[in-house]
Amino acid sequence: MEIDTSTAPLVPTTVEWLARGAAFTAEEILCLFESNSPLLHDNPYALGVPTNTLRALRSDWRMFLRFCGENGFLPLPASPAVVTRFVEQAYGRSDARSVSTVERYLATISRAHTLSNLPDPTRAAQVKGAFRHLSRGRPEAQAKCALRWTHIAYALEHLHSGNLAWDLRAKALLAVAYSTMARRSELVALTTDEMKFNPEAGDGVAIIRMTKVGREEARYLAPEAVRPLQAWLAHGGISQGPIFLRFENAGAVGKRAIQPQEVARIVQRIGRVLNAQHPDAEPVWPVEHLAAHSTRIGAAHDMAANGIDLTSIMHSGGWNDPKMPRYYTRELAARESGMARMMRALHEKHQP
Repeated sequence: MEIDTSTAPLVPTTVEWLARGAAFTAEEILCLFESNSPLLHDNPYALGVPTNTLRALRSDWRMFLRFCGENGFLPLPASPAVVTRFVEQAYGRSDARSVSTVERYLATISRAHTLSNLPDPTRAAQVKGAFRHLSRGRPEAQAKCALRWTHIAYALEHLHSGNLAWDLRAKALLAVAYSTMARRSELVALTTDEMKFNPEAGDGVAIIRMTKVGREEARYLAPEAVRPLQAWLAHGGISQGPIFLRFENAGAVGKRAIQPQEVARIVQRIGRVLNAQHPDAEPVWPVEHLAAHSTRIGAAHDMAANGIDLTSIMHSGGWNDPKMPRYYTRELAARESGMARMMRALHEKHQP
């Protein structure tokens, strides 16, 4: 099989790389997470993960292979000492990786060894110790700002970029993203067949194809989301197929859906337009830290602030694990903690 050298790691020589203890060929190691992986030939379900997860696995594995190639280390099986060196380098770079990124690298190395029926080097005490020591005091990741309903409502009323079609699509995308709490890949995959409107109540339901867990789930479409969505569909003449379509060079509404990475750019442009048109208005859009996840984070904030329980927040956002919704709402949780409530009560008690 021919290996794509544009993404292959830098390896001094195959002989040097596989000098001692090599259980597999270079080809098998390089292609571990590819669809035609020789190592996974007898395990057809090994790569049955969402597309984004598989893309991350391949990228992280190439990163580790590149490190091993540059240093003449054996990547599979990798010794705990090699993985420890890898962690040290990840944190020692001028562009040091975040804690969550290094944690993801280790998860990929662990998965590679598990799929290959090899002992997991990331479980060794020295690797865990290095990660714990070098992670101390470092940020988990670049914090993304929340777009709460006050931001969304303001944009729905005030967004005027001078391009009506762009504004209508942007407003619909914002409102639907907030109401459904869809991830960017789920948002751009929405089609007209997956939208059910209730004319009497003015609300609706969207069927979200959840990319991370490979299942479908119905999400609520509030009237505040249905109205801008229907305005966009009517303006674009969209009666079937993808909802959030790209614009052609001449500015006409095209036939292809926007790409997931375009969602963040649209959200950031909305913020720039609003801040430029209304520099003294509230709320100010935090453009520098906006992402496609900002509507999802903002919706979680608003639900927590309104007393919605964690289980309901998880269901609304399609989370199976409470870790992320707890992380998103940690500041609000602190303000509503037992200590915060007690101190407010004491303060009110001693007010004259």
